Amino acid sequence: MSVKKSVSINPGTYPVLRIALIYAGGIVAGRLLPSWIPAETFFLLFTLIVSVCVGLHFLRPCHTRYLLLSPVYLLCLLFWGTLNIRIHDNPSRPEEQILHVFDGEKLTFSGAVLSARETRSGHQMIRVAVDSVQISNLPTWKERFVTESLVRSSDSDGFAFESDSSEMGYGRIAAGSYLRFRGDLQLPSPPRNPNQFDYASFLKRQGIHTQVFVSEILDIGQHRNISFWLQQQIRVTTQLDSLFSGQTADLAKAILLGDRSNLDPDLRTAFSRAGLAHLMAVSGMHVGFILLPVWFILPWFRGSRAGKLAGLTLGAALLFLYAGITGFSVSVSRASIMAFFIILARLFHKPGTSMNIIGAAAFLLLIQDPIMLFDIGFQLSFLAVIIILTTLPGMRYLLPPTHRYRTTGTLFQFVMVSVLVQGGLYPVLMYYFQEFSIAGPLSNTLAVPFVQVMFLWAFFCLGLALFHSPFAALLNTPGDMILKGLTSYVTQIGSSPAAWISGTLSSPWVFGIWFFAISLIGSMRLPAIRWKMAIGLLIFLFLYQADQIYDRQLRHPDLRITFFDVGQGDATLLQTPGGRNYLYDTGVWTPRFNSGERVLIPELNAMGIRKLDGIILSHPHADHIGGIISLMKAIPIDTIYQSPLPYDSRLFHNYMKLADDTGIPVRLLTTGDMIYSDTSAPMMVMAPSNRIAARDANNHSVVIMAQYGENRILLAGDAEEEAESFLVDTYGPYLHTDLLKIGHHASRTSSTTPFLRYLNAQKGVASLALHNRYNHPHPEAVARLHKAGVSTRFTSIEGALIFRCNGIMCTEEFW
Repeated sequence: MSVKKSVSINPGTYPVLRIALIYAGGIVAGRLLPSWIPAETFFLLFTLIVSVCVGLHFLRPCHTRYLLLSPVYLLCLLFWGTLNIRIHDNPSRPEEQILHVFDGEKLTFSGAVLSARETRSGHQMIRVAVDSVQISNLPTWKERFVTESLVRSSDSDGFAFESDSSEMGYGRIAAGSYLRFRGDLQLPSPPRNPNQFDYASFLKRQGIHTQVFVSEILDIGQHRNISFWLQQQIRVTTQLDSLFSGQTADLAKAILLGDRSNLDPDLRTAFSRAGLAHLMAVSGMHVGFILLPVWFILPWFRGSRAGKLAGLTLGAALLFLYAGITGFSVSVSRASIMAFFIILARLFHKPGTSMNIIGAAAFLLLIQDPIMLFDIGFQLSFLAVIIILTTLPGMRYLLPPTHRYRTTGTLFQFVMVSVLVQGGLYPVLMYYFQEFSIAGPLSNTLAVPFVQVMFLWAFFCLGLALFHSPFAALLNTPGDMILKGLTSYVTQIGSSPAAWISGTLSSPWVFGIWFFAISLIGSMRLPAIRWKMAIGLLIFLFLYQADQIYDRQLRHPDLRITFFDVGQGDATLLQTPGGRNYLYDTGVWTPRFNSGERVLIPELNAMGIRKLDGIILSHPHADHIGGIISLMKAIPIDTIYQSPLPYDSRLFHNYMKLADDTGIPVRLLTTGDMIYSDTSAPMMVMAPSNRIAARDANNHSVVIMAQYGENRILLAGDAEEEAESFLVDTYGPYLHTDLLKIGHHASRTSSTTPFLRYLNAQKGVASLALHNRYNHPHPEAVARLHKAGVSTRFTSIEGALIFRCNGIMCTEEFW
């Protein structure tokens, strides 16, 4: 007689994880609820619920007490999370009080340098633990806070700056120095373009709420009272410089300590595309190696209670020391807390589950800093561990029993960990970074074993370096060779287009598909759960398909115009109702800034644009064609359209030669030409013309009128008075426009009164940098625009601007 065994899941199996999830839900609710609800409201509700909990605890009979306590505890956790995030989001910060009262004044700061790195633009970014501020002739104001400071190098239209420490008689600033400097205190700038990394939020999550743009360094000295952890970090990084050679020292700091501040940006990108970026984020693998020596001797401590406490203390001290040296990052804090609980369970024979342990780690971290929930490092770290814990056990049973517990089974699990994590994190990686590594599983299989050997060997050599540094450096030769080989491999793989893909999530339903797919893999051995996950997966696949059909066939198409913020330059993207993409100008180029690399290519990737149907270059000045070469190398382009005016510059000749070498057709435009982007939104070329007497490039800008239904959008390039006069004489009332790309960055020589009168534009956008050497926008041009009734927006103030035109009206899309 056979007995059918039922499979059920007890919801109380993971109580700690459940508590962490409920608390995290309260944090999310605190962010989503209206900001005008004060934190005091949540405090009163939290106090009320706690009081109810206490009252219910003594309620009789018992079954009534427990029936009522469960939802009350749930609400208590929710309001606790909500209250905590509101308190952390709106604290009283001394540096912001200074900024509010003394905005615009030069302040003198003194403090210890916590870290220093060089930026892509050649400036130096330092983090300073400020201990005093001198404000004008007032007494020195003593208050401690951490700020990020930029030591600037040269002036370049708002993207590069004024002075460098080396020019003022100082060398490069190093961590541990004590600095006195003068500069402007500012709030970090929010993202300037729709898909740009939110650096202000990134700093905020690290407790940094202001930035200083350094104008003068007054003194650099050695600080004698720097923190213990900073001393150890400086000591370890100094030893690593002696153990490794050249660039491998920077890579060693990244892998051993998570310090990527001095690592070459291109190498960091290559690591990401090769699927090995996690090696430079200190995580559970690193903590496991640090704990390895203690793990094998833990059984010796089980003999007595004092021995157990000693073993627990030893493990905790080692974890705390490593976490401190690496700066208490999210990943190492999570891994250290989990490792501590595992040691506790091993020493005291306490039963527990991995899910409860990870829930406890998340709960403790979020209590200390609820803002951490929105940190990409926190999300990736915990999601990766949860994916491994839920899916790997089921995947192991795909192997035949004869291989399951042999070497082949171990190798299979090793490869599957990388496959599962890389595949499981796909939607999150695409959402945040718009890139996904296909080579990740192969790279991890080949590289991780060597990195593990290097990790252990390097720490052994670090200990020897305390006694004899030259001998330790010689002994570390194998570790140095491993990193050189790793650099060569990553550079080769990361440069291959087949190793990674870029794009964006096509629909938010992908997250539901991802959740149920992971859950289905994790429940393969539980029939009662497996079919529920399969049904959920099918439902979300149906919703995804329905959304795609609606978006492509039923939704009314729009003409979408994005005015990117590229500083003192122009770059406008037109996305037509028929799904075509045209870029009007490509931004600015300077020796230290390229709009194509820094703005346009990342934005196009994030928007899922794989091809440009055309690039229209209004005229060949560097602030309008600056990103063209980078774009030609990065993305397929059907046609380049440009003004027929001859021009002599290296940038112009280089892109013309590249177009010839790559076979991209270049079409010269004059008045009367048409660009048929699609049948619903043709673009008419209104200028240049040989009837314009002026010979400067600005007045021979390609002026485009894009029309969709009743909507007209005029892109005026850098057209000045002569070109505008030609447009008025030639087209007259036909110039009527709904949306105007204001000519020549709102300079005095453009936006003339007759031209604006015929345009009768309701909205206008001027693209320019906030601080530029041309003093744009000019007050006279702004006054003429205002008098003509043009609602003018400036990218210098508001960042990128997006408009949607539905054929009847054009409305702004807020991002």
